Amino acid sequence: MKENKTKMFDIFKEWTESMTMHGFPNIFRTKFLPIKIMWIILFLASTSACFFLIISNLINFFNFEVVTKIRVIKKDSILFPAITICNINPFVTQQGLEYVQSFLEENNLISFTEATLDPIFQDEFSKLNFNYNLFRHFLRTFSKSISNEQKKKLSLPFDKMFISCLYNLRPCNQSQWTWFYNSEFGNCYRFNSDQNSQEIQKTYQAGKYNGLMIELYVGIPEEQNTLSQTSGAHVYIDDNSIQPLFGQGVDIAPGFGTNLVLQRIKRKQMPKPYSSCNENLDTIDSFDSEYYRKVFRSNLTYRQEDCFFAFIQSEIYKKCKCDDMGSNLISENNNPCDNFEEQNCALAEFQRLTQSSYKKSIESFCPLECESITFGVTKSISRYPSVSYGNDLVKTKQIKALFGNRTNISIDELRENILSLNIYYEYLKQTEITENRSINWDGLVGSIGGTLGLFLGISFLSFVEIIDLIFQIVFLHLKKNTTKVFINIKS
Repeated sequence: MKENKTKMFDIFKEWTESMTMHGFPNIFRTKFLPIKIMWIILFLASTSACFFLIISNLINFFNFEVVTKIRVIKKDSILFPAITICNINPFVTQQGLEYVQSFLEENNLISFTEATLDPIFQDEFSKLNFNYNLFRHFLRTFSKSISNEQKKKLSLPFDKMFISCLYNLRPCNQSQWTWFYNSEFGNCYRFNSDQNSQEIQKTYQAGKYNGLMIELYVGIPEEQNTLSQTSGAHVYIDDNSIQPLFGQGVDIAPGFGTNLVLQRIKRKQMPKPYSSCNENLDTIDSFDSEYYRKVFRSNLTYRQEDCFFAFIQSEIYKKCKCDDMGSNLISENNNPCDNFEEQNCALAEFQRLTQSSYKKSIESFCPLECESITFGVTKSISRYPSVSYGNDLVKTKQIKALFGNRTNISIDELRENILSLNIYYEYLKQTEITENRSINWDGLVGSIGGTLGLFLGISFLSFVEIIDLIFQIVFLHLKKNTTKVFINIKS
């Protein structure tokens, strides 16, 4: 037994003297106790520091952290976005006023401004503001259930709303715009959308005169039945394959020339487990979720926010047995909430859901998209029209027709009813925001290898030396057992 232990120690000592690990062989090589203690302390300290750093690297790797890279890339051309233009007021024609009047009469709400619809509004002005907003909401949503021909009559047609339209200083006509009925503003028109079956326009030169330049008539009758609180246009700027999202966009006031200067921003996130996004969302069958598929039936591109609206619509249908018409998604059941009782039910359910943390509970059904296109918008304004240009405008047949063929149209009247809008890229540049792994597998291996080498002098072959020691010990035991067997047989 003693002889075997001596042989094992000799093997171990020989192994330590030849191994490449720094420090550890010196513990056995030196004969002086103080130096031996020094090497033990230094080896333990170095080993502790080494494994501390290795564990830190492993923790960072399995935290799936990312590095965000922001680059501004110059382009030869950039896709021009989809532009949706709406009159802020959806009921401006005679048919629109009659539609509102008929609704108020049928529901005994001719004096709707004085009605106490919710007892929490006791202040006169708060109640007035609430009543206007609520009835506009009801009328807009009810109007989505009527035919398209009837809807189009509630607002001015394209040829009256659009005084002029230029894209890249060339005329853009009605065929380049798609009629779109918006849940918030009624009749709208979309330019450069995938849905209009025309080639998507690109911008090849930056600047004001290489974008969309339009003049609009946004006048409204001076009647209460318009339910108007403001006047002007509402503009949505979106990626070409998606429809406007409820609550977004910018308002444009009459009497001003407004410039909307665009910056195209492309975002790309790392997929799971680095973020909550899912990169495989290309088709309607990519994900098994009724809300996901509903978004694809309305848009050409999936967007998580639309999926959340699809969930809300589904919950409202379960509760109220009718389709909520408050978003721009296609309704599924062809049973719109088109009376007060159903609308009150839908509105109550909408408020209950949107004031809760419902999004967390359905994230598995509405995955976040990994890639998205958004637009930064810088807004500037100037007075419009100038007196000289206004004097020329009032001489045109189209402007005269909009003002009842009068000959005494003042500059103030023009400024109350028309506006100018220019949408363009200031620079042909795209901001790209991308995520990358903070530590890759090769980086992790290199970091661990470097740490082991720096503190202990260990390389990959050092681990082979450990295997070599194990084999030597195993062979020693096998040799010992073989010798015992041979002696027993001989005996």
